[in-house]
Amino acid sequence: MANRDRVTVVGIPARDEARTVGLVASAADAGLHRASPDGVNVVVLAENGSTDGTVERFAETPLRARGEVVSSPGVGTGKGTNVFAVMDRALELAADRVLLLDADVRSAEPEWVERLADAVAGAEPVLAVPAYRRDRYEANTTNHLASPLLAAVYGVHVQQPIGGEFAFNRAFLERSRGWPRPESASLYGIDVWLTANALREHVRVVEVPLGRKLHNSPFPKILRLPQQVLDSLFHVVLRTDRVRPAGPGGAGGRSAVDGTSVRQDPEVVSRVSASVVRYLEAHREDVRRLFPSAEGVRSAPWGLRVTSEVWPHVLADALAAVAAGLFEPARDHLVALYVNRVLTFWEEIDGLAGSEVDRLLDRQAAATVRAVRDRGVVLGGGGAGPGRFDVRHWAGFNGEPVTPRCSGALFRA
Repeated sequence: MANRDRVTVVGIPARDEARTVGLVASAADAGLHRASPDGVNVVVLAENGSTDGTVERFAETPLRARGEVVSSPGVGTGKGTNVFAVMDRALELAADRVLLLDADVRSAEPEWVERLADAVAGAEPVLAVPAYRRDRYEANTTNHLASPLLAAVYGVHVQQPIGGEFAFNRAFLERSRGWPRPESASLYGIDVWLTANALREHVRVVEVPLGRKLHNSPFPKILRLPQQVLDSLFHVVLRTDRVRPAGPGGAGGRSAVDGTSVRQDPEVVSRVSASVVRYLEAHREDVRRLFPSAEGVRSAPWGLRVTSEVWPHVLADALAAVAAGLFEPARDHLVALYVNRVLTFWEEIDGLAGSEVDRLLDRQAAATVRAVRDRGVVLGGGGAGPGRFDVRHWAGFNGEPVTPRCSGALFRA
């Protein structure tokens, strides 16, 4: 195919990102011009209910590519709604390559588009995912949930499986049309839905180095984003034939931790910790039953001290529970334990160099692979996840902040 006939689409999923959407669109446009100067290039803003001028800022941004806006209602929609809208528009345009750039990124560069576009050239289905450096206090859902769980189930270590800056070709786009879409995939579960399905179907996944990523901190979403990610991931896991052996090379050494870091707002951390304490107290017996590996965890100022030694076995407990048909309690209780893992991790890495943090995360992922293997988790039983996803799960646990108090006896008789 001549270069002038190639159609490349960059999709920017957004909701209320007026401050940064113009910068992202400009980087996308410049990158498209470099990657495909004679092709048909389209930048699609997919937004759902923006009220801050996001659409107007995008429309005001000068583009050499064709600019389009696809809008969805705000109620009951999320990031995945916007990504699916980009994918649908790409199919209508008969796009050869589709790239996704998060709208809140402050470090997007034209080179990102070039590298991602080059990575998905060819006729066979391929998914390109980012590999970049992040603030050590960010990427928590990636580091402690998505990456180790995918490694444990599929035997492949993906450094940034929910990074947002993705790319895929037409063959991948066509393949994805047949994948079931749980409701959470229309929310923040979309990224892991793409990556996990690619691994499940043995589609080639390419990691593309993108340097440093700067964007708005996702920590205030820590009680809902990981639940949506886990819901989509567990749906895909239940459609997987078996736990697969680790591929050659093992975890491979990551280089994901940036030298610059900013601690999270202590008031937000306190509020989140208090919510989790209330949740664990309300579900004490069920948590103890589903997560026997957490027996004996000790108390901490934020609640529970869930260490890097314990955490891989907690993840194995979760997968065993999902395989046994306990999808929703495994998902929801794991979120509460995950928050305690994140806050414990922050204590563990205090004073460590970035390379040491990387090695700790590599060891944690490798230990998760071993824990799941040793547990003998059996998949492929034909089970199915819940048909509905309730975004109000944490309602009732998000009251005024209190001093977190969680006894180390929470998981002991």
